[in-house]
Amino acid sequence: MSSRPALILLALVSSAHADKPLERPEAIDVDRADTPAGRTELGFDGGAPVAGWGATLSTGWLERPIAFGDLRPVRRREALVVGGALALGTIVIDAQLGAAHQIGDRLGTRALDNWVSTDFRLGGRVHVVGDAARSAFVRVDVTLPTGDDGDFAGEASWSVAWRLIGRITVPAGIVVAASAGIRLRGQEVIVGDRLVGDEGILAIGAVVPLPALQPLWCAEGVKLTGEVVAIVGNDVGMGEGPSPVEARVGVVTRPTANITIGVRAGAGIDDEIGAPRYRGTLELTYAR
Repeated sequence: MSSRPALILLALVSSAHADKPLERPEAIDVDRADTPAGRTELGFDGGAPVAGWGATLSTGWLERPIAFGDLRPVRRREALVVGGALALGTIVIDAQLGAAHQIGDRLGTRALDNWVSTDFRLGGRVHVVGDAARSAFVRVDVTLPTGDDGDFAGEASWSVAWRLIGRITVPAGIVVAASAGIRLRGQEVIVGDRLVGDEGILAIGAVVPLPALQPLWCAEGVKLTGEVVAIVGNDVGMGEGPSPVEARVGVVTRPTANITIGVRAGAGIDDEIGAPRYRGTLELTYAR
């Protein structure tokens, strides 16, 4: 299906709310992962159930998420993210905040700060229709500019994203999930020859449970995951936004009824701002 109607819609919305673009290439967050807290499954919200509440501690490693020729403003980043989720009937609310250590090349006359904080993210998801086998959701995320927007770790302003999520369970307990939506930014930023502003957001993934292998794990004890996430940058005539695409694979295991551990590895498919050369994530969730 053509993305032209969506891009036209983004152009109209952005022209209505965006201020003059900032010429501050460091006023973006080059880590485009938006894994929801309080559950450990895929690297995006695929409609995974949350019963009660959950808390997540995540550590990650990111290699070269941005480059200008031979210049790598962020060559490597190690991040720590804490967050949680609360289920209120058919509504799930989650929030998260992180910090990171990073190294990179000097951009202009100023060296990169090595220790940075990231933006605060608040999300909400509501179940729209369906049952445990087939269901659809609407998700909204609000990001506040609390991070270090002078060192590629925070946005220059607020952003709001909404997306539709579809989830289906097929034979053998395999879960397939997909989401699509848009992100609106309160401030556009010029990064090199790119304009980082409003954008489309797409994701698709699958979760495959491995058969029980006693005494190592029981049924539903270990699952394999695979996913592709993509961003479609807006183009309103002032510069085309970056469109990073990333593929990830992972393993999710539940050593106890309340604890879930997830390990993911990813790599950028294209050479765009926000598409890392490599990514590694270790996630621990405690849920009740």
